[in-house]
Amino acid sequence: MNPASGSAYATELSRQQQRLWEVECVVRGSALLHTGIALRLDGMLDEKRLSHAVTAVFQRHELLNTGFHADGETLTLGPATHHEPRVLHRPDLRADRAGHLAEVRRAAAAAHAEVFPLAGEPLARAHLTLLGDGSGVLLLTFHRLVMDLFSLHQVVTDLQEAYRLGPDESLLPADRYSALLATREHRRSADWEFWRTELSGFPTPWIGERRPQPGWLPDGAELRVPLDAALSGLIQANARAARCTPTVYVTAAAARRVLERSGAADLVLGTMSANRMNSDAVGPLAQAVLVRVGTSTPHGDQGVLAQVRRGLREGIAHQGVEFEEIVDLLTDGMGVARDDLAPLSVSVTADSWQGSVAGLAFTLFDLDDDLDDDRGEGEAEEEDEGAAGPVVRPSQLDLEFNLSGARPQLVLTYDRRCFGAPWCERFAADLLTDLATGRG
Repeated sequence: MNPASGSAYATELSRQQQRLWEVECVVRGSALLHTGIALRLDGMLDEKRLSHAVTAVFQRHELLNTGFHADGETLTLGPATHHEPRVLHRPDLRADRAGHLAEVRRAAAAAHAEVFPLAGEPLARAHLTLLGDGSGVLLLTFHRLVMDLFSLHQVVTDLQEAYRLGPDESLLPADRYSALLATREHRRSADWEFWRTELSGFPTPWIGERRPQPGWLPDGAELRVPLDAALSGLIQANARAARCTPTVYVTAAAARRVLERSGAADLVLGTMSANRMNSDAVGPLAQAVLVRVGTSTPHGDQGVLAQVRRGLREGIAHQGVEFEEIVDLLTDGMGVARDDLAPLSVSVTADSWQGSVAGLAFTLFDLDDDLDDDRGEGEAEEEDEGAAGPVVRPSQLDLEFNLSGARPQLVLTYDRRCFGAPWCERFAADLLTDLATGRG
């Protein structure tokens, strides 16, 4: 137990971490399972105060306070030794010059890709680059064994609070990842029964524009559509008018369009859930929730919006069973082919990373800004010859809405063998019209 933070280190892997470790064993030596964020810092930047804040946040959370040691394919957990953020002074670079920022981004991307040695250290690190104009860029890098997107938001919130408090005050203890998992275990029996009933007669409609021959390999592509800054406000307002959250509103609009285009009457879609039960624990907790919609579903007498609202509410309340276990139930117990699982997935990001504390402004520092090209709005991204496209499952249509930040956008990932670019462009245009006009 860490007396300062109240956190303890983890001693064993969860089921979700065990699956991630199996993937890590396959891709060892790459940064495929790295995640993180880069923050631009402007204003009264106190290097020592920031260093203390980063350490305090890492020590606050059980998994970030855990050391991971690999011996072949065996991973052992123990107490971690924390190091201060690595600081790089670059007085020759300024944040108001595009060429200088491009160099900072390249250096940050290289630092993010540095492989964790798994020699007993925590799977969390920080790099701070101090620029000549007094601003800085803080890069936080984590392994997915200890972090997901929802946890990342908690870490940034904690960082801002720790910087505000300064070294003389401590953060309150955080909930433990292991304790949260233990709470979920108590619900497993009832949750299993819920999912068996909910997914009885699991539908397997084909929503793609065409069905390739059996045994084909997915060929991923992306369609990126910049969103008008006013659209986020319209979605918020329309969701309030419909008495639901923006996630429910967007998911229902996407489901309705897919049902109309495919002619399906019973469809299971997936959407992401933080899966935290109002906890501030950090770790790989987020997972997909399956939601069933359509006129032939057990709740087909309700509209799509009501079905999504109910499905998300009930699905989130029964997450004592992990998503991969539900997949096993469907494929092994119900004979559903993996290609037919949740052909539509929708995720909505509306959180802002911006904040200002103790005279220091925190904003998202986009590592991809210097990669912009001359693609027109709504054009599908072309891959270099021989380059691998985005990873998708057969028949999957994945929609990711980013409604916050400097560049709100819709990213539609699809399989080129199942969907054509014109189909996806029309689908995206129709969906955005629905969202803007209140049809969602």
